[in-house]
Amino acid sequence: MSAHDWLLRGAAQLVLRTPLVHVVARGRRAGPDAELDRQVAAALEGQRLLRLPELASMAPPAARVFAETALSPLEVAPAAMAEVIDTTVPGPARPIPVRIFVPPAARPDWIIYFHGGGGVIGSIRSSEPVTRLLAAQTGCVVASVDYRLGPEHRHPAAIEDACAAFTALADRARGAAGHGREPRLVAAGDSFGGFLSAHVDHQMRATDGRRPDLLALFYPLFDLTLTSPSIDRLADGYLLTRSMIRWFLANYLRPTDDPRAASPLHWRELHGAARALLATAGYDPLVDEASAYAARLRAAGAEVRHRHYPRLVHGFLSLAGGVAAARAAFDELCRDIGELLASEGSGLP
Repeated sequence: MSAHDWLLRGAAQLVLRTPLVHVVARGRRAGPDAELDRQVAAALEGQRLLRLPELASMAPPAARVFAETALSPLEVAPAAMAEVIDTTVPGPARPIPVRIFVPPAARPDWIIYFHGGGGVIGSIRSSEPVTRLLAAQTGCVVASVDYRLGPEHRHPAAIEDACAAFTALADRARGAAGHGREPRLVAAGDSFGGFLSAHVDHQMRATDGRRPDLLALFYPLFDLTLTSPSIDRLADGYLLTRSMIRWFLANYLRPTDDPRAASPLHWRELHGAARALLATAGYDPLVDEASAYAARLRAAGAEVRHRHYPRLVHGFLSLAGGVAAARAAFDELCRDIGELLASEGSGLP
């Protein structure tokens, strides 16, 4: 982390962890924002006062550069690893870059992680604070996947990469376990990464491939038709906006693609889906579609643990270095992963 980033982190935490938070958040503590976490409210108000540009106003390459640092003051500090391995796995179009985080005293289980970013932005590097902490907290090896992005590589390139990477990394996990027990595998991701994780499970079921033992879906995208009520109800002012979502889809889908066919929420058949840990946030435009997907999974007989954080926003994992409620949610979700991997897979609340 650069000296500039350390200074920004210190300034942000000074505001969010002292009485200054009440002053900065004052304009976001009434009406529809009455239940919004005060530290989140202060962060949103700070963003407004700084007049940061919206991603939707940028070309994708510029948006990627901007997104690398936009939330860095509020990210968690990098967790120490026993080993970090940069490698590639075979992909349908090119070798797929993967960064593997091995925590001290790692258990044999692996989390195969797909970053967020609407299929247009995001990277191994930008998601590293989250993936490092995920490895440290769960004790699992975490393999972070750099799938292809639009508009250079449109749908379904990211899905193809995710499925290929999952299969290759499942083999690597099995090889690393040697003669020990079969490693349990988690397909995990935030936002668009949750979308990819659902597609991985769907594709593995369809092809009799090695399936995830658990899906960990953090404020996931499930409906590319953009018809869920929360898209309009929470359209502006909560980090992810309706205009950003439309910009993502315009750069991810081709004009001839059917958004409904690509949307996990609209799949006809969910029977046999892997059990899932699903996290939603009350001030997230995607909250309704994620909650609806959880209900559909349960109706299809899948086991679901749904954690809802009513005072948080989309992207809260990236705020866990400055927002106490986001860090508490992150810690709880990591405990859930460990508990669910250790369970026999029945009777999830």
